[in-house]
Amino acid sequence: MYAGFWKRFFAYLLDYVVLYVGTMIIVLLTTLLGILTSLIPVWGSTLYPSVYTFHVAQLFYGLGTISRVFVLFSIGWLYYAIMESSKFRGTLGKLALGIIVVDEYNEKITFGRASARYWSRIITFFTIFVGYIMAAFTAKKQTLHDKIARTYVVNKNWLDYSEYIKQNPPLAEVLVPAPAPGVNRLSIPLNKEE
Repeated sequence: MYAGFWKRFFAYLLDYVVLYVGTMIIVLLTTLLGILTSLIPVWGSTLYPSVYTFHVAQLFYGLGTISRVFVLFSIGWLYYAIMESSKFRGTLGKLALGIIVVDEYNEKITFGRASARYWSRIITFFTIFVGYIMAAFTAKKQTLHDKIARTYVVNKNWLDYSEYIKQNPPLAEVLVPAPAPGVNRLSIPLNKEE
């Protein structure tokens, strides 16, 4: 039912690779944008020698620096919060390993709860990763940030099966009345001809 420590660990490693590659692409693009905007004063001074062009270029360069810092701090948060609160209910690493994040009712979590789950990992880092190791020892395999956000990481196959059982309950048992005293059930003929 609940995803174990190692399954979650390998999902985290896959997500780390995805985030690293994605962040490097975005940093490369914003760095190129910063370099191109820093060249505007050179072009402006030869084509349009004005102070206005220089100030616009400095503004773009400053926005490029601010955007790089913003991107570096927010890309992980947005990746985890959007993916875990979407219909997929998990990041790419979790989906690859067949695990998803749910609330206490096995429903999809909200963006706010996914954000709380992500930002509460800061506390886990301050506990020298003991918050992650908790998943190996708690009954419901919860880490510290799962307990703070009241979320659970479960195997998708188990959740699919439990949802199937909710929608298609097993057939009710049919009670067979006891035979009359002195009559053996096995002695009653099945064919009417006998």
